[in-house]
Amino acid sequence: MVFEKTNDYLSKKFKILSSGHLIINSHVNGVSAKLIIDTGASNSCIDSNKIEAFKIEIENYDEQASSATEKIKDMYISTRNSIDIVGFTIKNFKLFVFDMNHINETLEKNESTKVDGILGNDIISKYDGIISFREKKIYLKLDL
Repeated sequence: MVFEKTNDYLSKKFKILSSGHLIINSHVNGVSAKLIIDTGASNSCIDSNKIEAFKIEIENYDEQASSATEKIKDMYISTRNSIDIVGFTIKNFKLFVFDMNHINETLEKNESTKVDGILGNDIISKYDGIISFREKKIYLKLDL
């Protein structure tokens, strides 16, 4: 992974799709993952179609969740995960798990790409995230 350290922040480049979605390469449980950076998503998520690839153990989650386009059916939760975004690993991390086919169908149709999950505001806010559109980088603070 390519990352830089700047004033206690680590940074990582992201790609901006023509749709405006920000895409970052990361690792979930040691496996390469392509995530949408979404400050409007309360929690980080992973596609339920990828639970085996990312070695994710799921439990039922009874609360209703929704996205900008629809209510999410069959929501699960997974604990004890690791995620590496900008060169440091967050351990014992909670991920919400749901079928992201509707997201990937749209991205594949319009952008010729698919994603594995969403990097949500739970991480971005906890690590004092800064998104620089000019530099196309996300910065996360190491020591809080």
